[in-house]
Amino acid sequence: MSIPGLGQIIPQATAASTTTARRTITLRPGQEWRFTAPRRSTSGVTVRLLNGTAERDGTALAVNRTYTFIRTKSKLFSWHGCILEVEGDCEDYVAEFNKPEDNVHMVMCSNLHDALQTQRQLVSRGTSQQQGPRVLVCGAANTGKTTLVRTLAALATRMGAQPVIANLDPGEGLLSMPGTMSSAVFGNLMDVEDPAGGFGVRSSPSTGPSAVPVKTPLVYYFGHKRVEDDAELWKELAAKMAGQVRNKLRSVDEARSAGLVVDTPAVDLRGVDGGVTGAVDMLAHAVREFTINVVVVLDSLELEAKLQRRFAGEKTLLGETITVCGVEKSDGVAERDEAWIKADGEAVIKEYFFGDAKRTLSPFTLSIDYDELAVFKAVDADSEYYDPEEEKQPALERAEISPEMSNWTLAVMDAHANQPLDTIRQAPVMGFIAVADVDEDKRRLKYLSPVGGRLGDKALIWGRWPEPYLNLLG
Repeated sequence: MSIPGLGQIIPQATAASTTTARRTITLRPGQEWRFTAPRRSTSGVTVRLLNGTAERDGTALAVNRTYTFIRTKSKLFSWHGCILEVEGDCEDYVAEFNKPEDNVHMVMCSNLHDALQTQRQLVSRGTSQQQGPRVLVCGAANTGKTTLVRTLAALATRMGAQPVIANLDPGEGLLSMPGTMSSAVFGNLMDVEDPAGGFGVRSSPSTGPSAVPVKTPLVYYFGHKRVEDDAELWKELAAKMAGQVRNKLRSVDEARSAGLVVDTPAVDLRGVDGGVTGAVDMLAHAVREFTINVVVVLDSLELEAKLQRRFAGEKTLLGETITVCGVEKSDGVAERDEAWIKADGEAVIKEYFFGDAKRTLSPFTLSIDYDELAVFKAVDADSEYYDPEEEKQPALERAEISPEMSNWTLAVMDAHANQPLDTIRQAPVMGFIAVADVDEDKRRLKYLSPVGGRLGDKALIWGRWPEPYLNLLG
């Protein structure tokens, strides 16, 4: 199955340029202004919509309001045409289309949204289905998966829906740190200026003010960058989150009718068998746990075909057919290299503790004795608890506090240190602390925390992602 609107029309792009001068940009219907705001810039690029309509990943811009974008690669799209006033440091160009329907990717996104909205309306009226659509988006790296998820979420909220959005990709966080898997109900305006387009930590609760209503995420700590680093743990946490999401869809009418959109880790299409076979198993696990009934594949006929065969004749727990459909990726998808991803992760951690230009936070600098801490870490091949003959290793082991912990972030779990290790590992995350210094002579650890007070007997987990990179205290 394919979404209507599939085509092979190539957009015409004006030459990319880098400039800081104030200028106006005119977009005809269906065109996009694509830009990169440097990640090291503090002033970013400012944009004002002078007239017409424009949106960023489904979230509409208001006329005559000034928006500031920093450390982001993104686009502003217009269905009906607009004039933008732009000022600041950025590399940009206009993707030109002769008419709106020539922008195939956006037409397909719109058609997909319309199809999902029809399902939501049927559920709201009580004329069809027990729940709204449960959508899983998958594809290779740099295909625009998260952008599509964000767009579907924004378009749904603009229609008054309150979908649950879930992120199963630990490489990036949803309303949380990298290394996590999380979900939240999106029932109101998304922060268009957020570098993550409304999916960043600035859109989650904090001790500071927020420009838009915040979302309260349910967060689980994976602690690795890739699923392959601990596939069994990933499955366990995905199942744990799915159980909470299913309860939400059953108990909250607004979420039940709006449904769910799930973002997934990138599929490696290279290597033996294209790397797809293992990915199908991973995706099938998510489909089963989240009772997915619509699977959207970005830009991979091979993956689409394998998933169609995998789910042929299969039904959800609600008795629905599982539909697999393909969507072309936008030709303007911005590729982010490792340097960009690393810098972005650093910025997210700094923003979590200190805020940003629009919201200043003041974390607490605290000190604690070794004996008051209970830090755990994953059991690896060098551990005395590792048994190569055992298929399943212990969930965690106590970590010895040492200077090696300096500059790492630790997850504060909603579990007590004396609870079973499996309980600690699968518990939700309450928040994070950043280790600033470890004094072996005094046996004390100095750390940053977004809130004051003692840690008590809460268990902390020391993961492998995000990696340490700087001292937040300078």
